[in-house]
Amino acid sequence: MAQFSLHSRVVGPWAGFERKIIAAGPHVGWVRFSGQRRFNLRKSPFLPVDIKRVYHIPDDIELYDEELVELDVGPSLKRIDSIMRRTTLVGDFEEHYLVENVRRLTTELPRPFLEKDEFLSRLVDNWKGGKSDHLDKALALQMLSCPRTPLGPGGIGTQSFDLSGASKALDNLRKTISMHLPTEFSRPNGRFELAFLSSRENLTELRNRIVSGRVDEASYNYLKMVDPSHHPLPQHVPTILYNSQYIPKNTDPDPDILEYQLCGLMLHPVVSEEIIEHIECTLSNILEESDPSYAGYNVPFDQDALSKIAMALCRLHQKNYLDENMLDQSKSWFKDMYRQFADLRIYYSRPGGSTRIGPEVDTSYAYISLGPRDNEVLREIFRGVNEVGLDYVSYAGLKKSLRPKKITASQVRDSIQRLISNGLIISRENDNLFRPVRRFNK
Repeated sequence: MAQFSLHSRVVGPWAGFERKIIAAGPHVGWVRFSGQRRFNLRKSPFLPVDIKRVYHIPDDIELYDEELVELDVGPSLKRIDSIMRRTTLVGDFEEHYLVENVRRLTTELPRPFLEKDEFLSRLVDNWKGGKSDHLDKALALQMLSCPRTPLGPGGIGTQSFDLSGASKALDNLRKTISMHLPTEFSRPNGRFELAFLSSRENLTELRNRIVSGRVDEASYNYLKMVDPSHHPLPQHVPTILYNSQYIPKNTDPDPDILEYQLCGLMLHPVVSEEIIEHIECTLSNILEESDPSYAGYNVPFDQDALSKIAMALCRLHQKNYLDENMLDQSKSWFKDMYRQFADLRIYYSRPGGSTRIGPEVDTSYAYISLGPRDNEVLREIFRGVNEVGLDYVSYAGLKKSLRPKKITASQVRDSIQRLISNGLIISRENDNLFRPVRRFNK
């Protein structure tokens, strides 16, 4: 069977929350604005909007993109294209509705059919010995991903190491991941995508989409060595094939795995200020696990891996907030996966061995160079926090203080996005308050 397509489903497979919203009626769904005071609904955040139904809201009703709502509407007014164009051809039509009342749906949506352990087990159903390589954890983290946080962009990066000696092991790994993904997530997609990087061109294309904000979340898997002169995207966990042996028992997509992934991607765990400070304090502890100069191996991992894994674990456990328990489990997962990785480094670092990235490559979030304006904005944020004593510097304050330097509001906003993407500042209040990232040193 081919991969599932989310857009072409008619009778399924539907996730539990999708079935509930579909059954709730035609005027229930997630809001997507298409113009001034007009919007469409969609039955799932992963589906296109229903362009056949257009809703108009009066000035006394406030709505926001991506809100889940149930609408009370007046009689429909049909707009028929063939009539509007004064032709005799049969054309498409739209139904227009005036919204009379809005109810925001806050009830808990159905949980996925699978439990956490069964989900992890099914991911490596075709890999004998996969759990001993922590392959189930690596695949789960890549597929569940991590939403954008104040610490940086969304997505989890990994590099795959084939130490099994089996023929086409990495090809079979790619086949396994692709089998479980809907086709929309295997290609450029504004909501979520999982990319396989095997060339400089693959990397450049994905990096440009992340930097420009054309994708909310992007996980990626390095399947081959990247040109060391080309700054790659950061890696957060290793994917190792050592004890794993590919024995295909099931080559069809699993609808329960798809449901679990969609339910996970729906969640955007809340990160409190206290947890951000806890993550920053823990960075110095995790540094020894992730910095090659301390750990003595030649594949550096991004030191924000801890928070990335923790956010993905929230999705794995179906939690909508990030707490210290998730951070502790995240640290445990990272150490388990790294311990095996470090034990096997003698094998992957040999000449002619499996894929690797050299130690001269910096894989932090600084994958784009900062310009003079970016440094001016960063200095102003540092000045506001360290000299003026502010907890956070506001966007309005930045614009005002940088105006004498002839830096426009749009240039300030562009610089802020680059600083966030580089992991240099933390944002709050919908990117309106900022402070530098505090790095704690031992």
